[in-house]
Amino acid sequence: MSHGSTPSGRMDRAVAMGSLCLAVCMGPVSHAWATENAPPSPAERRIITQRITALPARERPGVMGQDMAWQMTTFLCQDAARSVLVRRGAQPHRFFLQDDRPDSQVVVSPALIKGRGQFLPVTSPMRWVAFTWSCHLDPATGHVVRFDVNPTTRQGTEP
Repeated sequence: MSHGSTPSGRMDRAVAMGSLCLAVCMGPVSHAWATENAPPSPAERRIITQRITALPARERPGVMGQDMAWQMTTFLCQDAARSVLVRRGAQPHRFFLQDDRPDSQVVVSPALIKGRGQFLPVTSPMRWVAFTWSCHLDPATGHVVRFDVNPTTRQGTEP
């Protein structure tokens, strides 16, 4: 008995054809989506692995369970972010390179990670300041080339 002769077989074929059409018709869009959260370069992967290995054994499983955007942001960009944010008036250990909304950290390519974050200023420690950021990396070394910060409004748009 062929699945094509049953109602569920027709449904399976319709779903498959719809998926194929979606993939073909939206090729450029789906390709752009696929480049987001790109994997790290070998040098970046090596640095991340070294940093995770240096953690206490009890902390490693939780860190390894985080997505790659979080790992790349934390282990490759965080130190560079700290110096830039302190120059902008942030407390050195009171900042986050993420927020509570989806896709607050996106790996565009091994050379670029973008995101949203917030920091507590030294002068007003009860008011979080929102910002967007871009972490420019050298994929060959895994080191930060430049870290850019732009202040934002509460909704996450630039003023």
